Amino acid sequence: MRHLPTLCAAALLAGCTTMADTLHGSLTPPAGLGYAVFSMTVRTYNPGYATANLIWRGLDNERYGMVYANFGTDTVFGEEGMTPVDGKLQLLALPPGRYQLQTGYARWNDDPGDEPVFNYKDYASFRLDKPFEVHAGQTVYLGQLRFNLDYRPDVEFGDEQKRDFGHMRRVWKINDLSAIRLQPFSGKAGRSN
Repeated sequence: MRHLPTLCAAALLAGCTTMADTLHGSLTPPAGLGYAVFSMTVRTYNPGYATANLIWRGLDNERYGMVYANFGTDTVFGEEGMTPVDGKLQLLALPPGRYQLQTGYARWNDDPGDEPVFNYKDYASFRLDKPFEVHAGQTVYLGQLRFNLDYRPDVEFGDEQKRDFGHMRRVWKINDLSAIRLQPFSGKAGRSN
């Protein structure tokens, strides 16, 4: 029991590790892996009351996972002088192979009043089915997934390279982005529930 405070302090410090600390100024993936980078952003009346999850899975392997964005706290800053957007720039470290951004889920509350941030009234799921490929030692940029959550919820795909690369330079502290393979998605995915 006497080591409990030390373990708690270590856990707190580990939680403070930033993406810049993890990447050490380079987007060169660890041996045998590749990176996939994309941003999750939102358009809604009250982004502080909105979150999204995205499930990805391997098409050649049994790998799968989920990434999360809290639009009330996460921000994509872009280049110096750009207006930041509510969202999160995601980085997946994956073995080589074919993958798919499979499903997105969003929760939000357009009229929160005095209610706490965790009281979401609206929920939507979106069938994405966006395939991508990861190569060992390379990084692929998949663009932006914007969760439009107001009138008719959907997910809109687009290329936000200038903003997202600016974020990688400013926040992740990556100077050389020239080797990133560009494969931004396009189109929309409507609500599936």
